[in-house]
Amino acid sequence: MYARFKALNPQTGYDPQRAYKWLQGRSSPRDAGIYEDIARLLDLPVTGEAVRNCSFAEFRAMIEPRRGALAEELGQATALVPASRTIQPASLIPAPAPSSTTRPPAYLAGRYLAISQAWAPSRRGWLLVGILTITPDTGTGMAMRYEENLPDGLLVMTGALQRIGRNVLALAINAEDEMFISFSLQIPPAPALALFGIFNGAASHDLDMRPTASRILCLRADPVAPKALMGLSRYIPDEPEILCQTLLAIGISGSRVVQLSEKLRDYLNADGGLIDTPLSLIAPLIEKLYDMPRTE
Repeated sequence: MYARFKALNPQTGYDPQRAYKWLQGRSSPRDAGIYEDIARLLDLPVTGEAVRNCSFAEFRAMIEPRRGALAEELGQATALVPASRTIQPASLIPAPAPSSTTRPPAYLAGRYLAISQAWAPSRRGWLLVGILTITPDTGTGMAMRYEENLPDGLLVMTGALQRIGRNVLALAINAEDEMFISFSLQIPPAPALALFGIFNGAASHDLDMRPTASRILCLRADPVAPKALMGLSRYIPDEPEILCQTLLAIGISGSRVVQLSEKLRDYLNADGGLIDTPLSLIAPLIEKLYDMPRTE
């Protein structure tokens, strides 16, 4: 969608990060020019101001002669929900009580320095250092907190940690900023000096909010004071010297730090170390899908 708006108007005010809020009626575009772009994109015989002020029924009456009848999916979905049933947001649904089979081992608890490739398009080729904290929780067994000290402020996401086989899984969410990261980490032997795995989500600095996944390494850093540890969280150049300084700051001995830095960079930068879904690949697919003839 963003690609189509940009092709129509390179200076469009359409913002993928806010568009879903507009669709949900939670806010409206501040830039009135977006309505002009909508009218042009849909080939409507009215001005952007008319689009801005029309009702849904009026908008539908303008669309259907050009695009065909709109599906009644919303009404059908509502009709399928029993009147006595209330659908709760996922964040309000209580997590299942932990069992002996899903509770992560207690020795995972602690603070970790989390290092991964940077996801933001403007920081490709850099590393991002975050903070992962795992604590016991009576409700879920283990809780996790993931923090990134970004240029525009601190991003904090929290979630419950669950063991599945030899891995622990977690969905960390920041409801206010509407950000999430899903973690899949291997369970190491005690005392869990490091956690390895994959995490995925979307970069907060990516206007397209493209789904992205990468490898992550979390190094135990319990001896470091929380404030000092947070001071290490930032974007850093993917350079051996800078990474060595970061590892030294969490107590890695000088005799091992160079070799560990090399192996860590090999791990993060190996083939498939970062995967995303760029618009340059998605837009042609979407265009072809919408151009395909439909069978009744």
